[in-house]
Amino acid sequence: MPRRRYVPPSDIEPLFHFCRHCGGNYTPQEGGVEGVCPECAQRLYTRCDECGATVPAADARRPSSGRTLCRECVERLCYTCRECGELHERASTDFLVDAYGQTVCSSCWDGWDACSECGEYFPADDLEEGEDADEHLCRRCAARRGSRLIHPYSYKPEPIFHRADGEDANALALGIELEMDGGSPERAARGILAVAGSDYLYFKRDSSLDDGVELVTHPMSPATLLSPEGKALWRSICAAAEDAGMRSHDTRTCGLHVHVSRAYFGQSPTAQALAEYKMLALVDRLFEPLAIFSRRRREQLNRWARRPDTPQGNEGWIATARLVHRTARHDRYQAVNIQNEATIELRMFRGTLRPETLFATFALVAGMCAVVRGLTPGQLERLTWYALCDEILERCPEGAGELAAYLADRGLANAAPPTGTATAMGA
Repeated sequence: MPRRRYVPPSDIEPLFHFCRHCGGNYTPQEGGVEGVCPECAQRLYTRCDECGATVPAADARRPSSGRTLCRECVERLCYTCRECGELHERASTDFLVDAYGQTVCSSCWDGWDACSECGEYFPADDLEEGEDADEHLCRRCAARRGSRLIHPYSYKPEPIFHRADGEDANALALGIELEMDGGSPERAARGILAVAGSDYLYFKRDSSLDDGVELVTHPMSPATLLSPEGKALWRSICAAAEDAGMRSHDTRTCGLHVHVSRAYFGQSPTAQALAEYKMLALVDRLFEPLAIFSRRRREQLNRWARRPDTPQGNEGWIATARLVHRTARHDRYQAVNIQNEATIELRMFRGTLRPETLFATFALVAGMCAVVRGLTPGQLERLTWYALCDEILERCPEGAGELAAYLADRGLANAAPPTGTATAMGA
């Protein structure tokens, strides 16, 4: 008969346990933590003040309240401030959760503010000033407001003409396109519209700018534009743009384009084609001094406002004008753009927020239009740069004193006609 193996009863306690940390033995009555001797339990373990569990001291956390908490209670009851990195209990401290899901304690939240539009909290540096000094907007809300102020590039409202009293409906009208970059386009648009109004100008997006906007005026006569009131308004416009951090001259992206009304040169297609030809031929022949006047770098001119290559014909002015009309309409990126139905665009000027430079440019364009309308192609061909300046100054509207000063300042008057290439000159 086989011998039966002895199996001890399962309910018999062993006389000793061995500590998993130090390896020493201890009696079951001495152990407070399973598998750990009393000395190691006291040294390496602690009790959670919230749930009462005994946990390894290395896993416990002590928030600013001073209590000791286990990992599970920390996750349930605490947060870490993203600014100072301190652990806090939610029940014992004030805090905010910002729009990015980050929690900030009351000691650090002075650097955060609520968006006046959506109410969410953001770091103060991420907010933009609103229409009022005490209003602050997050970028999303500012963009939503800005979308009502800044229109797509394709936006083209019905023109609102601004003329002086007694001016004819077909008197010369200028439309200004001034590009600005950097800063806050939405803030600039709000500030400028506040002083000028939407019946005077509007704003459009332009993909050629880094983070900018294009100011576009409704058509206005030079007499209105260069009146004391008109100049005061443009000084306010430039100041509002600069207050919003915008720049124009000191960029590599911004231009100043001036549209002139075709109706000023006559209603018939022949009259307007002849005006196109005369303007293109004049700018082509005197491109170098005009390039210096424009302040644009040569690479900018080559890209955005190339020198017109005006074809020469032998069959008379009208036939040559029609030839020029057919060929030049295929290229809008030349100094004189004739693609627009109602205007001719002079696009070679560099952007600026200096009012005096703007006034000089407006006066130059107005005077050039008067010269082009008043002289024949043959007379224009004989004009030197000096003679052209004299004709322009003589035909400019009142209030064009900035043009004479600008020409003298850049050596474009009372000296030999300038030669060489365009350089970056003052704004």
